[in-house]
Amino acid sequence: MIGKLLKMVKSSNKKRGRNITIGAVVGMLLSCSSVMKAEEFLWIRGNGGGIEYNTAVTNDKDGTDGNWSNANPYSERNTMENGTYTNNITLSGTDNGNRIGYGLRFSGDINGLNFVNNGNINANITNSGNSSYGIYVDSAENMGDIENNGNIQAVVSGGYSGSGIYISSTGKIGNIINYGNISTFRNGEFQRYHYGIYIKSEVGDVINYGNINCNDISTNISDITGISVYDNKKNIINYGNILAGAPNDTYGDAIGVRSAGGDGNIVNNGVIRSYSGDESYGINVNNIGNIINNGSISAFASDFTNYSNMMRDKFGIILSGGSKVGNVVNTGVIFGGKGIIEIRENGNIDLVSNCGMYIVGFGASITSGVGNATTTKDYGMHITNINNKTDNGAVSEDQDFVVTLGDEAEELAGAGGKTTVTMGFDGNKELEREMTIKNATLKGESGTAIATNTIEFSGSENYNNHILNGKYNTITVKDDGEIEGSVINAFGTAVLFGDNGKKLTLSGSIVNGGVSNILLERKPTLGTSIEGSNDGDILVLQAGTITYEEAGTKKLQNTIINGNIALGKGNDTLTLGNGTIVNGILDGGSEDAGGIENDILNLGMASDPNTAENINILHDITNFETINILTKTTLFEKTLENKALSITGASEIKIGKAGELLLRLNITDLDSNGKIKGHALYKNARTISTEGGKLVLVLNGAGNKSIVDFKDNSLNDSLKTAFETENENEVNFVTSSLLHHVKRLSGNEVEILVREKVPEILKYKKLNEIYQGIISVDGVGNFNVGENDEEISLFLGYLNDIYAGNPYSYSSELSRKSTGMFRDIVTENIFRPETNKWMIHGGLTHVDGGTKDTYYGKGYYTYDIGSNDMDADTKITGAYMLGEYGISDTLTSGVVIGGNKLKSDLSNGSKVDGSAMYLGAYAKKYVGNLKVTAGLGFQYGDYDADRMAVNKVASDSAKSVMSYSSSYNDITYDIYFNGRYSNPIGENLFLEPYTTLSYTYVDQDGADEGSKDLSLKTDSKSFDYTVGKVGVDLKKVIPHEKGKSTLSAGVSYTRIFSGADEEYITGKFKGKSAKDFDILVAHKNEHSIGLNAKYALELENGIIFDVKGTYSVERDSNNNSGKNKTKGEWIVGAGLGYKF
Repeated sequence: MIGKLLKMVKSSNKKRGRNITIGAVVGMLLSCSSVMKAEEFLWIRGNGGGIEYNTAVTNDKDGTDGNWSNANPYSERNTMENGTYTNNITLSGTDNGNRIGYGLRFSGDINGLNFVNNGNINANITNSGNSSYGIYVDSAENMGDIENNGNIQAVVSGGYSGSGIYISSTGKIGNIINYGNISTFRNGEFQRYHYGIYIKSEVGDVINYGNINCNDISTNISDITGISVYDNKKNIINYGNILAGAPNDTYGDAIGVRSAGGDGNIVNNGVIRSYSGDESYGINVNNIGNIINNGSISAFASDFTNYSNMMRDKFGIILSGGSKVGNVVNTGVIFGGKGIIEIRENGNIDLVSNCGMYIVGFGASITSGVGNATTTKDYGMHITNINNKTDNGAVSEDQDFVVTLGDEAEELAGAGGKTTVTMGFDGNKELEREMTIKNATLKGESGTAIATNTIEFSGSENYNNHILNGKYNTITVKDDGEIEGSVINAFGTAVLFGDNGKKLTLSGSIVNGGVSNILLERKPTLGTSIEGSNDGDILVLQAGTITYEEAGTKKLQNTIINGNIALGKGNDTLTLGNGTIVNGILDGGSEDAGGIENDILNLGMASDPNTAENINILHDITNFETINILTKTTLFEKTLENKALSITGASEIKIGKAGELLLRLNITDLDSNGKIKGHALYKNARTISTEGGKLVLVLNGAGNKSIVDFKDNSLNDSLKTAFETENENEVNFVTSSLLHHVKRLSGNEVEILVREKVPEILKYKKLNEIYQGIISVDGVGNFNVGENDEEISLFLGYLNDIYAGNPYSYSSELSRKSTGMFRDIVTENIFRPETNKWMIHGGLTHVDGGTKDTYYGKGYYTYDIGSNDMDADTKITGAYMLGEYGISDTLTSGVVIGGNKLKSDLSNGSKVDGSAMYLGAYAKKYVGNLKVTAGLGFQYGDYDADRMAVNKVASDSAKSVMSYSSSYNDITYDIYFNGRYSNPIGENLFLEPYTTLSYTYVDQDGADEGSKDLSLKTDSKSFDYTVGKVGVDLKKVIPHEKGKSTLSAGVSYTRIFSGADEEYITGKFKGKSAKDFDILVAHKNEHSIGLNAKYALELENGIIFDVKGTYSVERDSNNNSGKNKTKGEWIVGAGLGYKF
């Protein structure tokens, strides 16, 4: 087979003069060695209402020397669907633009295009004075949302500046959301500016759930900022980690978040850190709305203390001169080396409210500068260093930090501690809650005390909706209990388990602690926020339902822990519910009692109200002997500090039935033999097993024959690769690439391989037949498919459209529905002619509905995991004329003629339009209250089909989209019997059960698309259906002075007894020796329910009128290869007639 295919390819190449590699197409070739590829980058621009792509290095700012094309150049794995471009590969550019390097670039009017990154985007610049951008939005208009789930990195090897995401002056853009890693760093001698996200445009919400890290060791930095927004009309919201660090800088600013202009807000629920040898600010603002801190904000000196360069500015929050801010509300922890809030000249803050904790490096002032805070309310706690040690190398000690209560703290405590606090924003609407402020009692006097007592929690106290402040051990757990909707703050440890192991559940709460680790231990990260006892502790972190004051609004809020969790000795259990965020290390502790260690970490919960969200692990995990994966959990490859993330000390990692462990690979972290060791499990040394869930290697660019080293981990036999079972449903050790799979090697190594054979599902066999049809007419030269899964995937998608999205498959269903409409017109007509007289009746009718056919196995032939949907939007509109004659008082007969316009639009761009002419005859017999109808009909259909063939791997770009057309006919015969019994149940009130049995036969002609390359020809095909219908109507007759009205409503059930199974039309490509293949006609839903309503008017002068409507819902049906789901179908009609 391989020899035949290669021979065919060579032959086709000679004929077409193109260099084509079929390679692993459709899994028929063995995998071959990977080759080094040049950098792949992308420039997307709007031009004349369309989208263009460039992959060439350009030398001017407009890209006039680019290789612009309307075809997505990376369509094999990068998708462009429903207005969203999704990147699943590594995009990387070095010096590839005019004085810039970029991975991805946008410009022009791109008409609301959204972007999602699931892969890696890298950029580098080597020329001095130039800039590096991971994502560069260059004067683009109408940009949609930007979402990052992967890695974005900007490196400056010799340039001037670097930004992970850079958006220059442009029109309004959508939201910026980061779930992954965004980083910038210097790799050369000189750099002036660093930005994680830089936006100089009106933007929607900027939301960070992941890591944003800007780091530079230069001595001459102008500006290094995590997030910088210059037209903030919405919100900047942080749930994750933002770090801006310039440890050697003596010139510029390190800023966590900067916002200038607009009336937007900043809400921090995570960690914002900045440090510099010169000036550092947690948040720097100029004319914005409000600042809400529920997390941790800090500004340090370069050695992670506040003692060197004491005269330099280091403020938690700084307001520029002449600017204005609405409210600054703190419920968390804010640290500033020199002060908490600096208000420059002529600046003003309407309200500064502290319900949490301020930690001041030196000086006693909370608000400083020559600006003004109109109102200050301080209900919380301050911790201030009073000794101000400045000698080089001098280290402050714990007793240097004294505790002071806010001016209003005692007053509020006397009133029960309750106050209304703004906790965040929903759009521009404040989210206010009634919170109780509780400060731990001081050991001494306010202003001189160096410690606080702990707040004991025995489970009976109600600490829900509280803000709890203390220096160390703010709250001590003495018994089992739950705290919901609270904020717990500390200088050191915030939550301590008592001597005996207990259970604490934190629901929808925020815990801030560990600042002492930076100030006293000179560490670059927060220390422990939650500390365990020497016994077995149980800690559950889950979402909670929070009630806000405005109209009792309730929202589900995740629990966020800012700082490490260290559970200490004893056999502990830590459970993270879905969506829980821990901005710190998870440590189960060691030296457990009796030497038997079994600390348990549950990632996910069996019954979690927040099941829609997953768990992302962005920090190290250590000393949990058992780790249970109970939901979709992603282990990232790097921490905030760009260090390798690691899981250590786990004896067993067990993936539960509902679990899915996504292990991200860092393909740049290799051992001396070139094997990938860049993943979180490399340093662990025990067993990985499954109870039904999946272990997924997220490749991040790893390709064919890449080897992943699990070092000392044992990959249990419960993990089944595609090489260890023939049943595809049993495979649970997979990759994120659908045409790559995992193969075990000796030891604990696995190899990533291109599939040698696509799984033998029914659908693939049919696609292979179409592929053989292309070979038979020497058509392979129309495709440029290499040996990677991306190109194979797109080629199989082309085959799929021929098989499952072919317009010739849909006309038979249009014809069946059309004859069914005329049948129902006859059987549901309640008017009756008098003996020896005629009645005529005509009207209009319309059907609006469709189907969604879902084919199993999309995971085997396209990139996205899941199934393949083919939508058909169906519309039928027509008119009819009925003539009925009264033969006797118990017998009538009639004829009906009609015509319909028929149309089905398919989601792949194909369509079929037609018209149908109908002629039928029938007879009705009346026996008492029973009416029996028998009839037959003949219909002639004339169809025009347009088939769109989108070839994303076309060897000739001019043929990437081909349109084919054909006209053909069909004939439909219909025979039916109907019985309806009218049972009086009250005055002019009737209950009418009825049943219909019909047989329909459709004979469809073949189609011929002409002489274009790869045009189709189909054979004729016949279809037959036997259908039964039962129903009941409730009918009310309302007499009038000159006639009567009839109202009826009911329900019906329809069952297809035969003809519902999928069928196949035989097709072939035009050419000599062409091979036949099957084209799918999707199976039908056998069961449907209809809701029916009708109004009829009959006047004594002979005029008759009716109007009716039906809404039909079909039950989804499944077979071996797919599922059919109706979209719901409306049938409406109206008629007018005359009785002679």
